[in-house]
Amino acid sequence: MRAKGQKRGNATRQTNQREKLARTRDPHVESRRNTRRPNEIGKTTSRRTGSEETRAMGKVRQRLADLREALSVGTMLCIGTFLLSACAGWLLNGSVYAHVAEYCGIAREVSTLFSAGLFLVLFFVASRKPEALDRRIMAVVSLGSLITALLVLSFALKLEDGPSTVLGFLFLNIGSVWAASLLALALASLPSPLAMTLAVVCGMPLGEVAVALLPMPSFEVGLIAITACDALMIALLYRGSAPALDRLTGSASAADLELANPESFLRPTHALFVCAFVFSVATGYELTLNEVAHAPVSSDLVSVVLVGVALWMLLGSQNDDKEDTLFSFSVLLVIAGFLVAPFTFDSGLPSANALQRIGVDSFKMLTLLVVLSVGRRNVFALLPTFTLVRCMMALGTDVGAVAGHTSNDLASANAQAAALIAAISLFAFIAFLWIGFRKFSFADTIRGVANVNADAGASEARDSFADSGAGASAEASIEERCAQLGAEGGLTERETEIFAMLARGRNGQYVMDHYVISRNTVKSHVKHIYAKLGVHSQQELIDLVERYE
Repeated sequence: MRAKGQKRGNATRQTNQREKLARTRDPHVESRRNTRRPNEIGKTTSRRTGSEETRAMGKVRQRLADLREALSVGTMLCIGTFLLSACAGWLLNGSVYAHVAEYCGIAREVSTLFSAGLFLVLFFVASRKPEALDRRIMAVVSLGSLITALLVLSFALKLEDGPSTVLGFLFLNIGSVWAASLLALALASLPSPLAMTLAVVCGMPLGEVAVALLPMPSFEVGLIAITACDALMIALLYRGSAPALDRLTGSASAADLELANPESFLRPTHALFVCAFVFSVATGYELTLNEVAHAPVSSDLVSVVLVGVALWMLLGSQNDDKEDTLFSFSVLLVIAGFLVAPFTFDSGLPSANALQRIGVDSFKMLTLLVVLSVGRRNVFALLPTFTLVRCMMALGTDVGAVAGHTSNDLASANAQAAALIAAISLFAFIAFLWIGFRKFSFADTIRGVANVNADAGASEARDSFADSGAGASAEASIEERCAQLGAEGGLTERETEIFAMLARGRNGQYVMDHYVISRNTVKSHVKHIYAKLGVHSQQELIDLVERYE
């Protein structure tokens, strides 16, 4: 009886399974199951779209709230100094340089060359002897230079005396170079990266908007306004730049820190500096191409597009590669400007100038953000990186200005030769980018800079190993750990000795003096040690030894 019951149960279950399978395979049943009414689909899509819009609006509101929080007095002060800087540059090119070109055109290029030399001098001082950049002394020197420039240029421009004009530009550049450096230091001293970004992407476009609305004054008024703008920048930024500048001048030099922290600094051969030079060639070409009465051609479109770029930088998607996207945008516009340039020789339309101006201004915004981001990771690399970038920009501007002046001279007599200059410039621009920058990334440049702690000296190293004992026992503990780590990492005997010195907090200068070897030899040893141990800075090396058991 039990067996018969089991058979009937099995038969019933098999019948139910066959009926269920038949219903599943029935196309009518399947279509009714998977088919939803159009209004149901519309409601689902509407709910999904509404949810996405709500999330997007929530992100925008949160971003606006963050921006409001970042808008401090210091941020607004930096934005205001951007306006002063833009006005000074606009007056210099459109008013003073335009008048100087009538009797000594080469003085403009010499003045730009002066600024390159001054930035280079500041680079070496900031790298080798930062204590010389005393805040009070530099303020007095720069303000005194501006007053001297005002007096010398006032007479030189009226008398149209070339040598005196060149001398006056030298003093003027001393003040403007220090004012620009203070702005970079003040931006790096802002409380957050968002505040820094807000100041840069708002200040630069607003500067373009301001100069588009202002009338061009006479060279006498322009000269007074330029010196006043630079002097006001120095005065306004005197306190705001103090945190970064005081830390820079009160510690070891960047050259000494670089020996023990090679990945915390950008080498002078870094692609960033070459890129700054290449783009600045387009800057000089744009400033001089089709100039009217020796003044650059202006276009209101520039300020409008730059405002759009600023909104995208602030409110757009916060991707990690936003810097590289802005770089691609800049490259395309500069290329378009070179392509359009030959068609503007006869018409004088500002289209080529506008395209290149937007491209190079976007690149300047990008470059400043990258330099400041490097400075926030390592404040001791800020001024050397900024000054070397500005030096390369000034040199590139001079090269581009010569090309632009030559094109203007040839445009009326030999348009083909002028077009050839534009073609050669375009080819060189693309060739540099294609050969040297295919794998270059601004975002990777920022992430590749390791944080450095200048206070990671002997005292910090002793604190790190305080639990290992005092005096000779602690020293022995460091030596033993370094010897074991060196053996595991495959360090040579000399590298192990230098490794122990760095672990005790010694800097690169101490290693140079101890072994009587060159700076490059020390850098090579440190580079090999870090690569074998998998660390990027002296502080990481000290932490590695401290954790080792």
